[in-house]
Amino acid sequence: MMPITPARSVCAVAVLALAALAACTKNESASAVAAKPPAVVTAPTPVTMPPAVAALPEPVKKVLGKWLRADGGYVLELRGGDASGVLQAGYFNPKSINVSRAVWMQGGAGLQVAVELNDVGYPGSTYVLTYDASADRLAGQYTQPSMQQTFDVEFVRQARP
Repeated sequence: MMPITPARSVCAVAVLALAALAACTKNESASAVAAKPPAVVTAPTPVTMPPAVAALPEPVKKVLGKWLRADGGYVLELRGGDASGVLQAGYFNPKSINVSRAVWMQGGAGLQVAVELNDVGYPGSTYVLTYDASADRLAGQYTQPSMQQTFDVEFVRQARP
């Protein structure tokens, strides 16, 4: 579930406004249009955009970095993200595995990270992990749909060089 953000709300309002404008028509005869004086052209009013997307919440900033899966050489790298819930992520075993999407969400259990892999040997595999701030770890489940298996997993932070 993606959080509703001011930017998404503005986009939704803009789409509805465009749809309403497209539906509007005037019922004027051709002679009435021809009798009107030419319109005065003025410079367009600048459109003000909402303030820049707010910075990442502090809990999201805390999960950025490289994480090593405790039971093997798998590395999850969380590099950045935005306030809409999108994360930039890499996954390595030891070579790079394609991450098709990665998101963060704040829920009752705290900050969660979901990562979907889509590569040879990993079609649609997913991690759903919860950040444990007191232990500085990510723990949750790894699902392999092709093998119909789900595993409990834990990632520990790799030391920064």
